[in-house]
Amino acid sequence: MKVALVVPPFSASPSDTAARIKPGKLRPLPPLGLGYLAGVLEAHGHQVVLVDSQARQFTVSEAVDAIRAEGPDVIGISSFTVLSDVAYALTDAIKARDPNATVVIGGPHATAFHEAILEECDTVDFVVPGEGEQVFAGLVDCLANGAAHGDVNGIIFRDGAGQIVATPPAPCLRNLDELPHPARHIYANHHYTPLPNQSRRSPATTMMTSRGCPWARCRFCYQGGKYGSPYRRRSPENVVDEIAHLIQDGGIREVMFWDDDFCINSRWIDRFCDLIDERGLDLTWTVQGRVNTVKRAMLQRMAASGCYNIFLGFESGKQELLDLIDKGITLEQSRTAVKWANEAGLEIRGAFMFGLPTETPAMAEETIRFACELDVDYMVFLPLHIQRGTPLEEIALREGRLVDVQGEDFNWNTPSYVPNAYSAPEELAAVVRSAYRRFYLRPRYITRALWRARRPVVLRNYFTAFLHWWRLARQGGSDAKDRRP
Repeated sequence: MKVALVVPPFSASPSDTAARIKPGKLRPLPPLGLGYLAGVLEAHGHQVVLVDSQARQFTVSEAVDAIRAEGPDVIGISSFTVLSDVAYALTDAIKARDPNATVVIGGPHATAFHEAILEECDTVDFVVPGEGEQVFAGLVDCLANGAAHGDVNGIIFRDGAGQIVATPPAPCLRNLDELPHPARHIYANHHYTPLPNQSRRSPATTMMTSRGCPWARCRFCYQGGKYGSPYRRRSPENVVDEIAHLIQDGGIREVMFWDDDFCINSRWIDRFCDLIDERGLDLTWTVQGRVNTVKRAMLQRMAASGCYNIFLGFESGKQELLDLIDKGITLEQSRTAVKWANEAGLEIRGAFMFGLPTETPAMAEETIRFACELDVDYMVFLPLHIQRGTPLEEIALREGRLVDVQGEDFNWNTPSYVPNAYSAPEELAAVVRSAYRRFYLRPRYITRALWRARRPVVLRNYFTAFLHWWRLARQGGSDAKDRRP
């Protein structure tokens, strides 16, 4: 069978401008999860095409045209919860054009709200929550053979009487080495450009060495539940084999590892770095880590084998807020991690959230001061967006209020939640803008950046990153309206 894997547009608005990329709506990298789906589907003998509506800046109508042009037998849509309304609009439009189309929804939204999807959208035929490679391939096999799809574990659908049925969860794949590598040929690489602080060399691509989060307790993040993903990691040999193929077949020079926390298990990292060195791979790479799992020797070993940049989620400069969201870190651990990364010669990307439940403007001031104290290379400041179904949702609604954001104007820099201590979303948006200005316009930061920018590629990254984040910092909260209970 022919399967179209689809990323929904940014907006359900019929206007062309709503679909076009704005600051905060960038599509810089290919959807790695869909590459894994494609790899397994192809191993089962199916043909796969990708319609990335965000990368190609499609409206819903344009996305349907592109899907129909491919003539697929099955359409698989991957959606985040923030785009669920757009995904539903897309399925409605698909079925309006072809009532017999088979539409399957997966991705983070399906994992978090699996059974609700069929209640909210009657044009969806199947939901595949959790890690969907083997489940989706099994479902497509059944559809191709005319077999009873009710025998496929891990799917949700309507039976002949219209009742919602959930089959037993599929067993978790414990050995990730058994998965085929992502089928990267489905990507139109010219549609993807990494953000300036994400890469130095091109061509660059993304990889993951693990699944699940080893901490999995942050209250603002969806982890766990019926279809939760336990932490597992591929072998260093399997990961380096994929890197070698990427270099040989695609000329890849840089890899951005998207693991929730790459910096776990020093023995794994030592073996991984040894293999890179032994095979003489010309590679630079970047990672994400946690301030309480990095180690001085680990960071130095990574830097010696081509790692030059690490992302660390600091989240807040107030310990009581870190404890509230169960981040599991301390301010002192953040300081120590930055010190060790600097000693290893690594660039540091960081992030803070404003508008956490119970936060006051005075607490936000402490966070800004703490961010300036850390003085890392790149910092992102964002208002908190409440994810439905997370442990933080109940606390947040008790301690603040949601605000309406116009659909086509949504971006991650516009507040969609305001704690009680803030008078309006505009006040919170002003705090975010202030954080950007005060961090990036410090004489110390400018002097340090210019010193490191002696390398042309670093100068280019600093300049383009500054322009990007400055555009974000200037955006206000005027599109948000209070939605008080």
